[in-house]
Amino acid sequence: MVSIFLNQYWKVVCNMTKKISFIFFVLLTGMMIGTIFSLLVSFFIPDGVVKNFFLLTHSLGFGASPNNWVELGFLRFKSGLFFDISIVSVLGLFVSWYILRYFK
Repeated sequence: MVSIFLNQYWKVVCNMTKKISFIFFVLLTGMMIGTIFSLLVSFFIPDGVVKNFFLLTHSLGFGASPNNWVELGFLRFKSGLFFDISIVSVLGLFVSWYILRYFK
């Protein structure tokens, strides 16, 4: 009885890790597609309001201050992580999700 429960539990955990890794793969692909879209928009669209709308980015993250050192006594390092979000990058995420949902 217990072995049946553990077997079922293990199958659920394995399926969950596959889904999580798939989601990370989709997000990474979407970031690459968004970057390619941003480069294409910046190359083909002339300067103006439309180009500014599509390429206006907002940075989310931490580590912008000059005093963001992590000190462990024997080791000291700076930390930081930023995401630049724009209309084109969100469009890239949607396109990658739409394309990759057929490859489950």
